Amino acid sequence: MLARLTAARPVILKTEFKVDTRIYYWIGILLYSITVIGIGFYVWLRDKKQGKAQDNTAYWEASRNLSAWSVGLSISASMMSVSWSSVYGVQLFYWYGLGGSWLLIIPWLLTMGGFFILAPLFRKFQVFSQPQLLEKRFGTRTRQLLAPTLILVFTIWAGAEIYAAGILIAPFLGISLPQTLFLIALIVAIYSYTGGFEAVVSTDKIQFVLVAVFITAIAFLGLKALPAGASVWHTPIPPKTQQLPVVFSPGWVLILLTFIAYMPGWIVETDVWIRLQAARSDGQARKGILIAGINSAVFVGFIPFLIGASALILFPPVNGHAPAEIQDGALIFTVMMQKYAPLWLNLALSIGLIAASMSTIDTCGNVVALSFSHDLMEPVLQKRWPKEKLNLFARLSSVGAILLAFVYALFTESLWDIFYLSSGLLTTTVFIPVISSFFKSTRKYEVNLSIIFGFASTIVFYFLESRGMLQGIEPQRIAQTGLGYILWGFLCAVLGFGLGKIRKK
Repeated sequence: MLARLTAARPVILKTEFKVDTRIYYWIGILLYSITVIGIGFYVWLRDKKQGKAQDNTAYWEASRNLSAWSVGLSISASMMSVSWSSVYGVQLFYWYGLGGSWLLIIPWLLTMGGFFILAPLFRKFQVFSQPQLLEKRFGTRTRQLLAPTLILVFTIWAGAEIYAAGILIAPFLGISLPQTLFLIALIVAIYSYTGGFEAVVSTDKIQFVLVAVFITAIAFLGLKALPAGASVWHTPIPPKTQQLPVVFSPGWVLILLTFIAYMPGWIVETDVWIRLQAARSDGQARKGILIAGINSAVFVGFIPFLIGASALILFPPVNGHAPAEIQDGALIFTVMMQKYAPLWLNLALSIGLIAASMSTIDTCGNVVALSFSHDLMEPVLQKRWPKEKLNLFARLSSVGAILLAFVYALFTESLWDIFYLSSGLLTTTVFIPVISSFFKSTRKYEVNLSIIFGFASTIVFYFLESRGMLQGIEPQRIAQTGLGYILWGFLCAVLGFGLGKIRKK
């Protein structure tokens, strides 16, 4: 029976590093931090010289002049994160073997295909954010209704990334987990404040290269450490396999519910959306998606599979459970680095870990700040405040978004819950309003009620599901996954949309 898959809060490895060894890690991370902070200051000084330092359009939208490579590498770096690729993606392959593909990389590649097809349509209205799109069609109230959901979802994602990076990096720095989380958040907050969206995209290019090297190196270490004659295509039985053949090991119900939870929300995912809007043309936007799709196939799919399969051989399950050493798969990267990498490579890989985390933290923090400052507050404040004050508010919102994610990270325990709940909210609350905006017959009552019903019901059903209150009501196969709340939330969003049609009449 498929139990609800949650993981206890990982225990930080108590590996003893010599003081001088830790100094090397600190020097490497500080040099990297100075680089990304310097990029933020460069963007700020350049904008100041051009008279755009207090221009919120430049701060939020990078003047809508991104090339295909900027779009593609930025999306790639955000997806190649610690929490997704380095922890959760590898965990899935460790838990399920090749069948883990159905729970992350396959729906993501299908999403990239959807964005490639829909990019010209999504750019049709010349709006930057999704709440702006809704305002253009349905008014300011609808814009402000959608923004809180985006704030919640991307705060969750940013917090998850800070947390995942912290549990991997803390042993190398020799400081506590909360201190590590704060250090990561502080660095991102600084360059987000000074450089805005352009600094996020610019640092993503560096972070992509570092993360690509990092993930590839870990895969090489794992493959090199395999016993003679071992193969990633012949591994011990993954601990959470539900059925054979192995290619469908998670089971059809979990695969289906994952597609329902992820696909609709991902096809309107805000961080990808704003990069499409910031591209200089439809052609550049589509090329950017193509670049991101290829990178995702390699660095979120194939290479994490090699790492997860190697880990199954190096750290085989015992009685259907991962050994305590790798904390249910959450610490595969850390243990591989400590066991199989020399000091100089460990140092380089630790910088890659930080880069992987920051590329996603800054992206998610940017969406949180954009949704709060630009979409929720600016419609109210722009008639009262001068542009200088609005710009300061935007920059402070960027800092506040990262600090909010840091606070969330302090209380994070399960990446499983995080990714399904947050992606589920995009599906139940954002998908219908955004897609329906492109149909002329849609009216504000339909969209407003869909947002309200979708958001409220998802939270309520999640609460009921997490406490086992739906076990006797749901079909058993759905109850076993713990994901029924997303299905019910989506149906309630459809109901709200339908009631809006009645109200319109």
